[in-house]
Amino acid sequence: MRNRFIGGVLALGLVVPATAGAQEKATVGYYPGALISMPALVASEQKFFEKNGLNVELVPVASGPAMTSAVASGSVTFVNNSWDNLILAVDKGLPVRAVTGSTVKVPFALIVRKGVPLPDLAKGYPAVIKDLLGKNWGVLAMGVSVHFMAQTILTDAGYKASEVTFLAVGLPNTARPALQRGAVDTYLGGEPLPSIMAATGEGTVVVDLSKNQGPKVFHDLGYNGWWASTSTLKDRPEVVARFTKSLEDSYCWFSKPENLDQVVALMQKYVKVPDLSEDAFKTMVKGLLPTFGPEITSYTIDTWAKLLIDNKQLAAARTRKDVVADTAKESFRCAN
Repeated sequence: MRNRFIGGVLALGLVVPATAGAQEKATVGYYPGALISMPALVASEQKFFEKNGLNVELVPVASGPAMTSAVASGSVTFVNNSWDNLILAVDKGLPVRAVTGSTVKVPFALIVRKGVPLPDLAKGYPAVIKDLLGKNWGVLAMGVSVHFMAQTILTDAGYKASEVTFLAVGLPNTARPALQRGAVDTYLGGEPLPSIMAATGEGTVVVDLSKNQGPKVFHDLGYNGWWASTSTLKDRPEVVARFTKSLEDSYCWFSKPENLDQVVALMQKYVKVPDLSEDAFKTMVKGLLPTFGPEITSYTIDTWAKLLIDNKQLAAARTRKDVVADTAKESFRCAN
């Protein structure tokens, strides 16, 4: 069945050049005010979409569930969403597949608010988790991937999830006030919040998953990628090919050290962080660059499926072949 979704252009692994005809139109969902959708933002600003024959409209989308709904309904051509959400969407019968990767590491860090004693901080993980027992752990929402990751940080360190209290505090814009008030003591979130908390002295990063700290199961684990509907894969294969090539071009450009200053300036345009100095913002972006990559590994999909099964969100395993388009790369290296 899945081979029906792959047209001749994709089956041959070819990309239709922009000169082949009029540019194809596509809409691309991204998370406003966040760094996680950087590949698409760079592709737009550096005109990689245009060079590959795409006329792209960037569409701000507030959350993962909204991304899923948008691509499944056809209101957005491509969206940026996590692998756990993809596996659950396919398991529920939604007509979506991944077409290319976005991150090759989990881009989250466990932040502890100012005022919480951390006598074991210097010992690192897992020793520092002892300092957080009996505390209120803030998460985006209950029963989602970041909640499961936070639980795994606890259990991998030798403790029970029941030894802390998990509280849903929403996105970073509401999590930060919750940390400031002391309503929660920790929060597992992505940039720019960890850098903001460190720069302002409001908190301390105790486990940085993006740097392969914490449970080994999260080391070098992809977190999210770009999806399309199965109808797009079937009916518009050249659009999928042009989109994936554009993101590969974007990755190869922003990964070059000589382009760092341009990348920083571009991200400052999309992500305003007044709490960070110029140098701190640059350090944050530079630290994030190694977390990106276009590949989607079997290990990544298998690991997320197991995590969902362990947390009783998924009844049976789903493999890479079940949820990823045949043309998506499992490994990738820039030409130069």
